[in-house]
Amino acid sequence: MLPMVALAGILAIALMLWRPVTGLVLFGLVAPLGMTQLPFSLDVVTVMSALVVALAAWEVLLSRHSLLPASTASIAASLWSLGIVASVAFSAEPGRAAVLGTWQILAAWTAIAVGFLARTPSRLSATLAAVLAGAIVVALTGLRQGLSTQGAFNGTVVEGRATGIFSQPNEYGLYCAMVWSFSLALACLSRGYIRWLAIICAVASLGGLAASFSRASWTGALLAAVVMAFLIPQTRRPQAIGLATIIGLLGIALVAVPYWNLPSLLVSRLTSIVGGQSNPYDNRPALMAEGVREWGQNVWLGIGPNMYPIESRTLQSPTRTLEGQHAHNLVLTIGAEQGLVGLLAVGLFAAAVISAFRGARRVAVLDAAPQRCPLGAAVSLSATAALVALLGAGIVDYPLRNAMTRATMWLLVGLTLAGQRCLTAQPRAAARHSSTDAQASTA
Repeated sequence: MLPMVALAGILAIALMLWRPVTGLVLFGLVAPLGMTQLPFSLDVVTVMSALVVALAAWEVLLSRHSLLPASTASIAASLWSLGIVASVAFSAEPGRAAVLGTWQILAAWTAIAVGFLARTPSRLSATLAAVLAGAIVVALTGLRQGLSTQGAFNGTVVEGRATGIFSQPNEYGLYCAMVWSFSLALACLSRGYIRWLAIICAVASLGGLAASFSRASWTGALLAAVVMAFLIPQTRRPQAIGLATIIGLLGIALVAVPYWNLPSLLVSRLTSIVGGQSNPYDNRPALMAEGVREWGQNVWLGIGPNMYPIESRTLQSPTRTLEGQHAHNLVLTIGAEQGLVGLLAVGLFAAAVISAFRGARRVAVLDAAPQRCPLGAAVSLSATAALVALLGAGIVDYPLRNAMTRATMWLLVGLTLAGQRCLTAQPRAAARHSSTDAQASTA
């Protein structure tokens, strides 16, 4: 048995070295196993991220591409990495900070690797199929949960929320929010089997999003829906139909099954976002203030990755009894732990994503029919919509401590860049063909 396993491993490695994009496809397919723990405190998704980066580096070495960072995204990844190294060096506990810092550096370069490996339409199609298939399974893992929930304080406190393969419902909710935004836009802009996979993924992730009862994730999904309605016209009609269907089903359930707790709890949880009784266990304002205090200790480099929990328990901290893990805000947590250098790197990544989105939108909005939207444009628009959901959730939460949500975020950044590369490669290919035809006719 062991020789057969060894042979299969050797063949798999040979296949990935021959076709490096195979590793990226595998990365998407094994998402349901992403949180499985391996020796040395590693998990599957982290190991797969390292594999994707290694395969991209291998292909770069075999090609004539430059090894120096030239694009905005690669410069951002370099600045992100250097900032983390400096932040770790000046932290109070470099050993602790170096662990998460290493994973953060790896995650950022995963985005660059994805953008490089999936740079052609055929590679991008295979990657999308794998990512959507894996995401469907991950979303479905939480649907059997969350059906026996109990609420208190007008829906501000809910017990029995779905977690899926994650350890916390907010992490599962954020994953579903990102996947729902991505798959909904992709279903409206793509065609063929990718479209059908995206439709299934959108339905499954929407169910998971509801079962998570995560208000931060709901806020992010709502923000993404509004942005898509304004900037991606193809999504307006499906969103309107879906919203009307959900409202109708909730109304029927409330009237037809008055003793079923779930529909009324969903409504109470949703209305608690903008009003109602406050959660007596919510310490977010104090933890956000603690993030500001910690950021002030080292404005440029921060206190080091994963050092917020340590610093918030010191005698100088007003929140030392709250056991906070982060500042419950994306900007505040990055600022506190990585300083302005980390935020500058994030800003450069955002500039690269916005540039890809603008180029894709110019192409996609010209033709409302998905049959005419290039795959690269569809992917860049869809991945950007998913990142908007992350930003919305990041206003009141920071669930990127989790390896799976962190890897998913950077995967989406990479898919945005890959879509842009596909779009820019098509005019160059057309120009080469025209030049060849002209030379042939002249001859």
